[in-house]
Amino acid sequence: METTSMPSLAQLINRAARALARDGDAALKPLGLRYAQVPVLALLRDGAELTQKELADATGIEQPSMAQLLTRMERDGLIRRTPNPRDARSQTITLATETAPHLNAARRQLADLNARAVAGFTSAEIRTLEELLIRLNDNLDRGSAESA
Repeated sequence: METTSMPSLAQLINRAARALARDGDAALKPLGLRYAQVPVLALLRDGAELTQKELADATGIEQPSMAQLLTRMERDGLIRRTPNPRDARSQTITLATETAPHLNAARRQLADLNARAVAGFTSAEIRTLEELLIRLNDNLDRGSAESA
């Protein structure tokens, strides 16, 4: 009799992350947005002005990947870059005025996706999952910092 082994924790988390990204892209596509842009859009809402470094630090996205993401977002008219008044070597990044109206619709789409992802879970299970994932990410962040 052949036994199938349970996928590893890393495989399960990776699969969930890929599914959320795939479904997030599908939900946001009609708004002209991508799931990978969500952390940047969230940080820039309400008129915030941040540098590329501040965005990279706040999201945990590596600088080269953040640079590529911001280049695409600027090309698509989602953000604006202006000279940084505090540091002439950098630029501040803000949402384009055309982007802001889409954020509420995007928030609703992503809330629906989150609800679908935890359908059938109790409130206590959702809180436990959130707490466990926070601890898992803290452990991984600590490990990355120690090996750097």
